[in-house]
Amino acid sequence: MTVSEQHNPGGKVKLRLPDGVIGGATFSECGRYRQALTRDWTAEGDVPRAVLFIGMNPSVADASVSDPTCHRELMFSKDWGFTRYLKGNMLDWRATSPKDIPPDPDLACSAANIPLLVDMAQEAELVVMAYGKLHARFNPIVRNVFSAITATGKPLQCLGVNKDGSAKHPLYLRKDTQLREFELPW
Repeated sequence: MTVSEQHNPGGKVKLRLPDGVIGGATFSECGRYRQALTRDWTAEGDVPRAVLFIGMNPSVADASVSDPTCHRELMFSKDWGFTRYLKGNMLDWRATSPKDIPPDPDLACSAANIPLLVDMAQEAELVVMAYGKLHARFNPIVRNVFSAITATGKPLQCLGVNKDGSAKHPLYLRKDTQLREFELPW
């Protein structure tokens, strides 16, 4: 059994990686948490151009398969001219449905999450906030993530904002949706 199979996040949709894309993932030993997901299609001899998407929480994607959200973000990344897609989340608990995220913030976000988000942000040219609407009980985590990512000096972008100021989730947005500057909601 692989690490990612030790915890079932639910969800049945697993997508094959596009041809020429190499996947990677960082999981906790128990498989409940995924801190990082990577996709790379940089041509040999080229310098990678990375973009980091920060979502709400991980689902079924791992090094060998994708899920609908990660696939959509990968397509945005390719369309924008990047050659490396990095994915992290506000919460690193793996669950396909947000209702399956533990209500306890200390359980929903492991201690390893924010340091790995910072590492990925430092590699990326820009950071795309794409986390949707999180329950207010997770606001301290969101603030900690913003503080840590902002400290890297990387530009924060999004594909739109919700009424509460949170970044729109990219899954159902049009392919031609334009990036815009993301302003912290508080």
